[in-house]
Amino acid sequence: MLVFIHINKTAGRTVRYILRSSFGLRHCEVEPWQATWTGPPFSTHDLHRLRKIYPKLESIGGHRLRAYVDLEENGTEFKYFTFMRDPLKTSASHFQYNVQYRGKKNLVFEDWIQRDWPRNRQTKMIARKADAAEAIRIIQKKNVFVGLTERFDESMLLLKAAMAHNLNIGYKRVNVARSNSLAQDLLSNKKTREMLVAANQEDLRLYSFVKQELYPSFQKGYGHALEADVWAYQKARNSKFNQQNLTLSRLKQYVLYKPLLYLGRRGVAVV
Repeated sequence: MLVFIHINKTAGRTVRYILRSSFGLRHCEVEPWQATWTGPPFSTHDLHRLRKIYPKLESIGGHRLRAYVDLEENGTEFKYFTFMRDPLKTSASHFQYNVQYRGKKNLVFEDWIQRDWPRNRQTKMIARKADAAEAIRIIQKKNVFVGLTERFDESMLLLKAAMAHNLNIGYKRVNVARSNSLAQDLLSNKKTREMLVAANQEDLRLYSFVKQELYPSFQKGYGHALEADVWAYQKARNSKFNQQNLTLSRLKQYVLYKPLLYLGRRGVAVV
């Protein structure tokens, strides 16, 4: 089973669409059965309940999946993957998203960046805590595939070759920011850039490992044809998703799964 750990602002929405387009009713955007956003992440117990709704599940994804959580199921091989992006750009984009998309016009960057949850966000998704060394250990132990948002097309080819041979990697970009001016201002201003650097020290260490050591190992494993295959993929890529699979996936997600989650969180024994 593919397990996509969706880190904010790393092209994860596009990856979600690729998974839905590829697997349809066999994909689910998961959440913990009982937990709120401040509660524990998706667990083995949640997976066992999910199986009653999705017996033929082939992929799961979501913001509540974590690499440090060990999912267990007899007969299932879990193949974890995620995408990372330059930590400074990711953090700046995250702030921009809160202002532009979530309408928090009065949000002050200097206050926001001092909160715990925006700091070293990518490392925490892997290791629970802001500890790059622990994140690297988990990635190596679980053979987590880490793609690079900055090399998205190449990463999709590497992912398909490494662990997802039946993945349909035709796509079009989704959830693209209307304007990057706010993020660019934060990155170009000396004071705010220094604050971004200070807030993402562990993310910078982890990203350096991924970019300089881990990702090159994926490239090497693919072989000498990678550059030519990326060029051919970009030239011939189908920019349309499988609309039938997208529709079926959404219907099951919002007509069946989400209502059952809603009832379960209110104490109704549904599955």
